[in-house]
Amino acid sequence: MTTFNIKISGRESHKTTSSIAKILRALDAKYLLGEPSTSLILVEYIDRGSWVTEDTLLSDQKSSCLLMSVFVSDSISESNKSAFIKETFLEFNKLMGDLHKNSYISIQQYNASSYGNNH
Repeated sequence: MTTFNIKISGRESHKTTSSIAKILRALDAKYLLGEPSTSLILVEYIDRGSWVTEDTLLSDQKSSCLLMSVFVSDSISESNKSAFIKETFLEFNKLMGDLHKNSYISIQQYNASSYGNNH
């Protein structure tokens, strides 16, 4: 099971959310060994006027930003995690324009016995 918690700058958009889901499902399967039937993608849009980096609002910088936390239950190699992060940034830069350098992706692994679902 892979869970993606994503905060991106900008206005809520069903089109952007669908694009994000498509990107992450593909990269999850390719690098994190996730299965679409057990993956969860949460996208939260943050107004650029509420996001500060380098002591300046993103709205004043005319920039976009991304903060993503990824939770995986399987043992993922360092090379797969690195490749996932690199390719995710490439795809999000295409989707959102040039992301601010203070955009981050973190991958956290946990033991499969430490979670459950409503099934």
